[in-house]
Amino acid sequence: MIRKVLSVACVIALSTQQSPGQTDALGGRTVAASIARAAADSVDALDPNRIAEIEPATDAFLMAVESLRGHLSRTADPSNADAWIRYLGIDDVVEGIEDDVSEAALAKLAFTTSKRGVGIHPGLEIDAVVRVRDAASDLSNALRFRKREAITKVLAKRLGLLAEEWASVGSVPSASENEGLRLILGLLEKTGQDVPLTARTRSLYRYPNLQVLVSGRSIEEVVRRPVDQPSPVRDCILGTRLIGNARLCGDVTAILMPSIGSVRMQLVMNGTVESRNTGYNGPVRLQTSSQGQVQATRSMTITESGVTLDPVSTSGTLRSQVNRIEHRLRIVRRIARRKAAEQKPLSESIAKRKMLDRVADGFAEQTDAAVSKPMPDLMAQARPWLRRLDLAEPTRLIGSTSDSVYLTGTVRRDEQLASATPPPPVSPLYDAAFQIHESLINNTAGPILGGRTMTRSELAALAQKAGNAPQAAPEEEDFELDFDPVRPIIFEARDGKLRVGIRMTRFKQGKTERRQTLEVTATYQPVYTTTGQVMLERVGDAKVDFPGKKKVGIREAGLRGAVKDSIAEAFPSVLLDQPILLPADFKLPALANQQLSVRQFEAREGWLTVGVGR
Repeated sequence: MIRKVLSVACVIALSTQQSPGQTDALGGRTVAASIARAAADSVDALDPNRIAEIEPATDAFLMAVESLRGHLSRTADPSNADAWIRYLGIDDVVEGIEDDVSEAALAKLAFTTSKRGVGIHPGLEIDAVVRVRDAASDLSNALRFRKREAITKVLAKRLGLLAEEWASVGSVPSASENEGLRLILGLLEKTGQDVPLTARTRSLYRYPNLQVLVSGRSIEEVVRRPVDQPSPVRDCILGTRLIGNARLCGDVTAILMPSIGSVRMQLVMNGTVESRNTGYNGPVRLQTSSQGQVQATRSMTITESGVTLDPVSTSGTLRSQVNRIEHRLRIVRRIARRKAAEQKPLSESIAKRKMLDRVADGFAEQTDAAVSKPMPDLMAQARPWLRRLDLAEPTRLIGSTSDSVYLTGTVRRDEQLASATPPPPVSPLYDAAFQIHESLINNTAGPILGGRTMTRSELAALAQKAGNAPQAAPEEEDFELDFDPVRPIIFEARDGKLRVGIRMTRFKQGKTERRQTLEVTATYQPVYTTTGQVMLERVGDAKVDFPGKKKVGIREAGLRGAVKDSIAEAFPSVLLDQPILLPADFKLPALANQQLSVRQFEAREGWLTVGVGR
């Protein structure tokens, strides 16, 4: 029973609690006005000397490479060690340093090594590999920003423009405005700047970018189970030895309790106890029966470190009667009946206490056994993946209210955004609800896909895993694209619609190759069925746009057609149209074989809310 509860709570990885409000607590300024002021104040705080120099960055990279070679010589055979060096492209960078290639060429080689150090392959989380990845990124930045005075002037100009733009931004910044802010923060981080804008943005974009909710009724359904426990009676009350059988019937359920930083719930067993016994007191035998009502409660607290249980408390009532007294002499039976009547209040009190003690002991034994297994350390399991993918470990918090178990999480680095607004309210009709902010996608997709080169077959494999597209047909002409290094994935949840897509900086198919920034996007809106299910229907066709380009020439038009034929078809006309069928061996038996459908869809202020139910 309790393990079912733990299984629900264990999947939660959560964030720090945030306080509501959309204005800056310092003076009541709006978020946009505070960002504008901080950007203006940051101009004079720029320091070209904080930009890394090429020579120290080169030395650090070469030291990291030697450390990796030493690690591989101790832990891998020569062929595997060479394969790792080739995969990371280390020799290309080292040869570029030795051959004194141009700074631009060397920066590109170092960038490639840093990106190859990010992925799903086991081993990328090893310290020696991470050091090479980070050192390659630092070297690439030092080479790119080698003209430190000129770069500082460019940053100053961009900060000034940002200050002007954000002076007129609305109460909720748009996706493109957030993108511009995120780009500036990334440049400041890459150039080592410590300016007011960074700290101010972090304090204003302080809300989590992920929230998961599980309704209280779902928790109750998972925990609820019937109780039907027969047990022998072997007891002695006021000198009378009792032998018989008792049966406890009822059910166990859970009541959620408000808590921040842990999930608290009260496990409650309500039941009836009936027994039939034979009492032996000297030569007298008594046929007795009793009926009682009992309630056992135990509070449980779940945190990331484990589960704690409070002592069991019980309450109840008991009513008993002597059905027959057996002895060959009538006078003895009379005396025994009078004696039993006199002792009934005391005997019932003693029997009630014993009954409650037995119920408490049994309830404690069952709940202790259920939590005896150690809880899985989910973050320990996740950390290797986070290091491989170069993602920040999320700040997290679990909690409960009287209506739900919740989790909130924030995935961000210092130079990244979270949310400037708290998650919106969720409909009470859900069994579980998932809320994702735009910043979560940007903060994870950027490090993973930004600047990467992928082919049609690789993209088709990703789409097939997501269940959105069939594998590419062999006769279809292959293509290759480079994801935008800053914003490879478009994910915007605004005005009731979801806009998704990719942004690339290069597209190659056959002999045609164009280096130009373009976006392929599709917009979806909710459609409600007669059964209350929500589906997402694509609005028109997928679009191919050239950001920042007002006029599209003949070459762009041709490229648009090629890209639309090759990529845009991957965006299906309908999403979320199929229910989710939980498998028969689902870890929570109460939900096995259950069918879940989307019952709520909202997209506003950068938040996507999806509620599922049966």
